[in-house]
Amino acid sequence: MSLNSRPRVLFVIGSMGGGGAERQILEIIKRLDRARFEPLLYLAVKQGELLDEVPTDVPIFAFWDGTPETLLRRILRYAKLTRLLRHIHLAQVLRSQRIDVIYDRTYLATLDAAGGCWLRPTRRVSCCVADPGPELELHVRFSVTVSRWFARRAYRRASIVLANSEGLRNRVIEYFQLPPDHVKVFYNLLADVRTEENGREQIEPSSIEGSVKSLVPARTERELVRSACSKVDGRFLIVNAGRLHPQKGHRNLLEAIDDLVNKRGRLLRLVIFGKGETEAELKEFVRSHRLESSVTFAGFVGDPRHWYQNADLFVLPSHFEGMPNALIEAIDSGVPALSTDCPSGPREILDGGRCGGLVPAGDSTAIADCIAAAMDHRDEWRSRAELARERVRAMFDPDKGIRRLENLFEGIVAGN
Repeated sequence: MSLNSRPRVLFVIGSMGGGGAERQILEIIKRLDRARFEPLLYLAVKQGELLDEVPTDVPIFAFWDGTPETLLRRILRYAKLTRLLRHIHLAQVLRSQRIDVIYDRTYLATLDAAGGCWLRPTRRVSCCVADPGPELELHVRFSVTVSRWFARRAYRRASIVLANSEGLRNRVIEYFQLPPDHVKVFYNLLADVRTEENGREQIEPSSIEGSVKSLVPARTERELVRSACSKVDGRFLIVNAGRLHPQKGHRNLLEAIDDLVNKRGRLLRLVIFGKGETEAELKEFVRSHRLESSVTFAGFVGDPRHWYQNADLFVLPSHFEGMPNALIEAIDSGVPALSTDCPSGPREILDGGRCGGLVPAGDSTAIADCIAAAMDHRDEWRSRAELARERVRAMFDPDKGIRRLENLFEGIVAGN
């Protein structure tokens, strides 16, 4: 342990991009009691939209921080052995900074942390925040069987594994054949709303699409999003937030909007917050189906919740999740919610459908039907939204959550 007797906790994640895992790392670091712990941050790549929000008292270490690449790095990358070099680098940080416990948040971060701890043994808390099957297949390089074996060993060697929903805990135990008492449920922390002043909100000019842009080209990008999120035209306002990635099911949501607008004649507007690899494909779908006046891509914002005040519905169309922060935060904002019944998280959040809509994952027609029901029965959906809000505030109380995590860290450092 460090000389001042405060346990040094190293948080490990790939980058500080705008995803849910990164936002949870940031929230934990901000709330961690500095009188009891010293937080440090380790990144595979020193980049991301949330990087500037890391508290100034938290040292940041990164395998790749923009410095010129060495010959050894080029050779290892060519041989597809970059991960080994990251393990060595992380072990050096563990040793030089006298780290007492590691907290890794994602599948890839768990592999890095396990490798670093093999070279410099350190107690470790590993988190599983998404269905391990699709997650592993998404990142596999050679063999799923071999990758699964390595991942199983990484989770087994952790001091404890935390899953952020009960459904995910059961899935992790079954998929990696872990002892049940080795995996605990630890819910996400409900983050405070970050305003334009305290959250360094930013909207990229190239991310604004749709009729709003063509009608008022002289306005700033922020005003364009504000206009899209307003109710001046009386249309039913749907919002969505998340990384633009195949996992998130945005294509199914756009297919549902196409059904509602072009086939059923419904008047609505969808605003999507986020950026990612499927952005061009999704924008092309909007153009080819003449949905420019109904769909706006609002780009990345640090926290979209202060744009939700006029929203009539939040839709999460994901194919799989762990515990979706975007859904939790929309509900906390008082917005009625519709989600796919994907593994895992939404069913727990919405209490099996009592607190919002649940439809099969990947079913665009079911999403469209449920949106239509929300449009036709707004009072009923607002009542369900109130139930949901009470539920998430009890489940994801950040003060209770951070105290529980702090106690966990102290117990692990003490060898319990």
